[in-house]
Amino acid sequence: MTSSPNMPPRNPWLADSVYPTSHFNPGATDSVLHAGPVRGKALRDGEDALFVPNFMVSNPTLKKIGQDTVGIGSGMFGVRKLLLTGKSFESVAYLPYPGFEEENDKATEAATQALLEEWDDARRAGDDERLVKAIDKIAQLGFSHEVGINGVYNLIDRDGFHYCVYGGTKILKCTDDNAVRAPLRIVKSADVAEAMPPEAASAVSRIIALNMTYDGFLAAAAPGALVVLDRDLNVKSYVTFSGEAVDNGIPLDDRGGIYVVTSRRMLKVIWNGESLSTDENDGAWESGYEWMPDEKAFALGSISRGSGTTPTLMGFDDDPDKLVVIADGAEGGTNLVAFWRDEIPEDFEQKPGTKSRRIADQAPIHISKATIEPSPNVLGYGVAVINSTYPKPFPKPGFWNGFTAGITRPAPMGVQKFNWNPKTRRLEEDWLNTEIDNSDIMVPVVSAATNLLYCANKRDGTYEYTGLDWSTGETKARWVFPDDSAKWNAFGGITTILEDGDLLIGGAFGLKRIVG
Repeated sequence: MTSSPNMPPRNPWLADSVYPTSHFNPGATDSVLHAGPVRGKALRDGEDALFVPNFMVSNPTLKKIGQDTVGIGSGMFGVRKLLLTGKSFESVAYLPYPGFEEENDKATEAATQALLEEWDDARRAGDDERLVKAIDKIAQLGFSHEVGINGVYNLIDRDGFHYCVYGGTKILKCTDDNAVRAPLRIVKSADVAEAMPPEAASAVSRIIALNMTYDGFLAAAAPGALVVLDRDLNVKSYVTFSGEAVDNGIPLDDRGGIYVVTSRRMLKVIWNGESLSTDENDGAWESGYEWMPDEKAFALGSISRGSGTTPTLMGFDDDPDKLVVIADGAEGGTNLVAFWRDEIPEDFEQKPGTKSRRIADQAPIHISKATIEPSPNVLGYGVAVINSTYPKPFPKPGFWNGFTAGITRPAPMGVQKFNWNPKTRRLEEDWLNTEIDNSDIMVPVVSAATNLLYCANKRDGTYEYTGLDWSTGETKARWVFPDDSAKWNAFGGITTILEDGDLLIGGAFGLKRIVG
């Protein structure tokens, strides 16, 4: 019997559930030990394809209340509470963000449904111009680039409090008082920028990411800063990155390391329980990586500056090598880059063509010209990435690319897997599957129990989930949604495997549960 791969240690300050924080765990591995579904099928609306309407939710986080499972999904304009016990999929409460009541009133279920129907009509007609015009109408629901990241990163702490980012520089703390059917109420909303000195506040134009340290503090990333707050949302420490941008999540380890990829560097910042440090004497480090000018990246459809990936930790417990991996933004085609997390081995010599000795290895990703946007999946020493370069990108990023690709424009295709070899200290190519349509830029999830990578996919305009063999890349199962409507999209989310093996999925028009 093969033993389970080592995983990041559980953070005792997070809710004890299978999905307490974005990317599953503090290391952002997007992998789990428990089983997902294994038998593919044609899904039936309302039976094994369940739907709760909501305008844009990435990924609800989960907690247990006694024997019940509750999900809290922070979306573009507010926070929705779901009951997931057994095979339930019920919306039991909704809380608009403070100051977003007017926008929330625009994005009614009826208005969202009307927009969906217009999108579907244009998609079925195969008319690119008509589809683009329909997508433009998301502005009527209150969408803007500034609010597009509302709620994307969120977590639930061990006491059941939910935290998410919204409104540019704000963090919301809310609770249901751990009562299964109770409404959500605001505990506190704090504007992080207002709590910082003016010279530092200018670096906090919007908060992107949120995670929790192993001693119970919130770590938040903004385009130009990393900030640590206590759970009452008081700023405790910060560091700024002048002239650089942070557009991704921030994994962390159980020894105070917080991993930040800026548009120009990869950094390990140290939290000692009281303050942040970028001093090498404290264990911090930095390294450059390959990147292209921002305007070139945006022209290829990228939504991030520099690397598009949330860094992902690799190697835990007694694994011999401890690494952190990203996709870079090299002009000649993106690379998978692995950095030594801790001390660099004394006998290690810098690899030719790398930016620093901190880089353990880098390998070309053949499927993508620009950086990868979704976070890599790591299980053991295996790491998979999906192609997120749109072959014929629309001038506006986001929705326009995600919903024209694979319909009126070509889609970004393919998944590639690598393995880290501790003996050769190399990222070795494992397999390449070119069949997966990644228009949704949805982060897959890999299950150690089933040895499957679950990917959002689209075939002939119909959304589905596809299970790829983690060892070979072979397609093993498909879960095909009931019809060709865009309501089944998984745009911009992270695939969650519930404890009973069902899949929980976000997207532009609502939340979905695939009953296995």
